[in-house]
Amino acid sequence: MNLLRALLITHGELGAALLATAEEIIGPREGLAALSNRGLSRDGLVAELRARLAELPAEDALLLLVDAPGASPHVAARLLLAGLTGEERGRVLGPLTGVNLPLLLTFLNRRTTTPPEELLPLLVERGRAGILM
Repeated sequence: MNLLRALLITHGELGAALLATAEEIIGPREGLAALSNRGLSRDGLVAELRARLAELPAEDALLLLVDAPGASPHVAARLLLAGLTGEERGRVLGPLTGVNLPLLLTFLNRRTTTPPEELLPLLVERGRAGILM
């Protein structure tokens, strides 16, 4: 794997806003994109995910980050995964649900130095730790 990329699949412009905010904090980063469900049916969202996966460089992997469990971005990500073949499936991680800024910043800071099998639990931990009362 050359680069672990991330696609934020969210309602409205949440994903784009999270990416913009993260880049304000740590600067621009390669391999990040947001996909809104706005104006897309569930099948349309799955088709757009397939198109994004088809554009993924052969040596890269993709982490799917979604905003809410059970909502259309989450369901579309699960449907995408269910339809992938072995090689394709090996290049897609997630979906991680409940994306927030601490999780995203950790991803951006650690994706090149932490193996995916260690990174995913770390992202879950950091995302949860970012929720306080």
